[in-house]
Amino acid sequence: MRSTSVRNLLPLLVCLLLLGSCGGGGDSGIAGGGGGGGGGGGGGSQPIAQPGPPNVEPAVVDAGPPELPAPGATNIAYITVKVCVHGNPADCQTFDHVEVDTGSVGMRILADARDVNNAPLTLPLAAVTSGGENVAECLQFADGWSWGSVNVADVVLPVSGETTAASPQPLNVQLIGATATGGTTPPNGLCNPPAPLVEENTVPAFGANGIIGVAPFVNDCVSTGPCPTGAAGGSALYYTCSTTSPHTCTAYGATVAQQVQNPVSLFAKDNNGVIVELPAIAPDGASPPTAAGSLVFGIGTESNNTLGTAIQLFLDQTGALSATLHNTVYSNSYIDSGSNANFFTDASLSACPSPNQAFYCTGGATPTENGTFSSASSATTLVTSFTVADADTLFNTSNTGFNDLGGPNPDPNSVDLGLPYFWGRNIFVGFENPASGATPYFAVANN
Repeated sequence: MRSTSVRNLLPLLVCLLLLGSCGGGGDSGIAGGGGGGGGGGGGGSQPIAQPGPPNVEPAVVDAGPPELPAPGATNIAYITVKVCVHGNPADCQTFDHVEVDTGSVGMRILADARDVNNAPLTLPLAAVTSGGENVAECLQFADGWSWGSVNVADVVLPVSGETTAASPQPLNVQLIGATATGGTTPPNGLCNPPAPLVEENTVPAFGANGIIGVAPFVNDCVSTGPCPTGAAGGSALYYTCSTTSPHTCTAYGATVAQQVQNPVSLFAKDNNGVIVELPAIAPDGASPPTAAGSLVFGIGTESNNTLGTAIQLFLDQTGALSATLHNTVYSNSYIDSGSNANFFTDASLSACPSPNQAFYCTGGATPTENGTFSSASSATTLVTSFTVADADTLFNTSNTGFNDLGGPNPDPNSVDLGLPYFWGRNIFVGFENPASGATPYFAVANN
């Protein structure tokens, strides 16, 4: 099973109110050959693939969907996704502001999302069932929990043309807040997170119209058998729910075929990983069109996605790396595009006063953090650095992307490199392959 899914896509307003809610949870590594060039990458020439066929989607870092409370999202990368009824390419809706998350697995759409034409979601997506009941899932992100039904769909990436439609294995997606499994209030008191975590079953609470989880695993629980029930299931907890209201739900060990999969793993060719490519930006941040980049599908499958000299960090089945920062070892460290800051422990830094206490305030200084990171299954060790700026000052700008936003990590065993670390670096996510035995990994190009 997976550890707690890493994600941070709450709108900034909520992040500021909940200490640690912007910290993400637990997946993979860190890198950046040599000195890292402070907060914005390695200092060399960074190739960013041009969006278009056969395998590149444009990504944007903006304030998020209009339903978010002001000031909206910060440091969240979004793409646009077309969702279709399985087997019917004529019955589709297209949704923008779908979060790109290297710390969770699966395609998830909010039931209250509105498409690019401002129409509500009305697609008749077939339910995944067991024994005549609907399969549902509670996915435990590090900043909140989401509840919804599991349905079958086809996904099309509108610019690159990549699609799951040709896959012999149907794509399972989670429809968060679906009425078929109780709506935004899970039945029987299920999926009720402990404070300060929150329920994230609506677009304003979730911070996006959906999420495309591209962590280095092929599904969100167990790749080789049924998902365990209860605490043994890790962050993905499955249930079967009665089809009539009031819904009653029972813990269920979803089979591999019933679990929510990594959608990229079902593409025809470019299916073994992704690359997140965001350009270097100024220390005080950027907004679109500067705050934009590319999501590239596949690694070593096209001329634009070769691994080259990127340094690989291979992972175990929890996705964890070991980081050393300030002579302290953090055994549950990871790279997560869904965290909007770099979250780590530095006793010399102070958290901002309320309401920005989830972030560091540096009083105008921009200290550099130097760390080493090691692979769980090889002797590879990487050295990198990133800078930290005063969060209050950054938030007083109108920018939506920052390469030097940092905050204290409530997990004492973790360094979480969030989206600030992605600016100016190309981050590779290599998927596991249970059939071939391929080991999951993260890699960072020394741009």
